[in-house]
Amino acid sequence: MNKLLKPLKIVAFNGSPRRKGNTFLLIQQMFKVFQKHNVETELVNITKKDIDGCTDCGICEKRLNYKCAIESDCVNDCIEKLRKADGFILGTPVYFAGPSGQMKCFIDRICHVDQALRRNNKESFLRHKVTAGISAHASAGATNTLSQLNYLFTISNAIIPGSTYWNFGVGHEIGDVLKDKSGLENMDDLANEMVHLMKMVRLDNRKKKEEIKSRYY
Repeated sequence: MNKLLKPLKIVAFNGSPRRKGNTFLLIQQMFKVFQKHNVETELVNITKKDIDGCTDCGICEKRLNYKCAIESDCVNDCIEKLRKADGFILGTPVYFAGPSGQMKCFIDRICHVDQALRRNNKESFLRHKVTAGISAHASAGATNTLSQLNYLFTISNAIIPGSTYWNFGVGHEIGDVLKDKSGLENMDDLANEMVHLMKMVRLDNRKKKEEIKSRYY
């Protein structure tokens, strides 16, 4: 019997306004690995609709309903996807040595909702998710961009796998990252590490449930 029971699932959030650009291609490279391991994949283009920044209205802290007060964009739907996923990827091009504006707004919003839950002893939807930030860049700024993505993970008790190099691909024109052999190899390695860790987390959670059941029921 498969101890994992239901398939693992990972969601990738593409923060590039070029929805089929180099960031997308790096995500697809990772998806090929996930699919070989029978991991369910889902791609969400957060730039498909305008995404607003956090206004620090405080409503998420009052309601504690796993939702942002701004309901005109994709953020609340994305939070629901995060709650159900075993892991997630944040992908972005490098904009002035940082993530795209859309990705920054997305991070601010989901982090604010999650931190409000934590401050009020509610279950985090980011805790123990296996995560990775990846970026596509033409010349520089990738490591700073990755650091900004990692700030969300490190403040949220998320699990960050290591890989063989920084998680970026080099390319300017669409398709250029496919020529970056080391970048593609690193995406493969990163994806394999994510699968390994998602399995470990799933099995650990199942073991804990079995221990509780045997002890108290």
